[in-house]
Amino acid sequence: MIITEQSKLKQICESVSSIEEGEEIGVQLLKELNESENGIGLAANQIGITKRVCVINVKEPIVLINPKIVEHSEDKFVFPEGCLSFPNDKIRTERYVSITVEADNHNGKLMFTADSKDINDAFECVCVQHEIDHLDGFTMFDREFKSEPIVKGVNAPKKIGRNEKVTITDGTETKVIKYKKAKPLLESGGWELSKVQLNV
Repeated sequence: MIITEQSKLKQICESVSSIEEGEEIGVQLLKELNESENGIGLAANQIGITKRVCVINVKEPIVLINPKIVEHSEDKFVFPEGCLSFPNDKIRTERYVSITVEADNHNGKLMFTADSKDINDAFECVCVQHEIDHLDGFTMFDREFKSEPIVKGVNAPKKIGRNEKVTITDGTETKVIKYKKAKPLLESGGWELSKVQLNV
């Protein structure tokens, strides 16, 4: 049974003592995930086990035992997310475009990136970050992207540099991209500027 109380999901999970213990938890998680209607990932604390194990099943099933993000891109992007623990909630989160993960049951480093033509790569990259967040006591609500509209003359910069990150929206989709790539979309009339992120 999947836990839906946010207070119970705030507890930081402990490392498992062996790969065997982690694999047993991974089997339980994959079974629970397969029984869900549309889940693509699940963390152990979502089923009441406060151990650092999570599973992702976007392109193929992946079990991560004692995972940690060891590297990430500076660039972030906005992505619509849901969660099996909060089935009625959908929010836009801000996630790293690329991450590198180490886990006890994988030799070497695992790399995940949304910088791909395949949308499943973006889902997988977001899902890994989402599930590791659960193990660290964070939920998707802690990563929510909040748009800050620019009001002319108040907080608008005098000039936006070509390489400055901007957030643009067409009302349904939001992108965080460099201004030089956003400019043609803004000029087409379908997109508008939401927020400027200065490179610091």
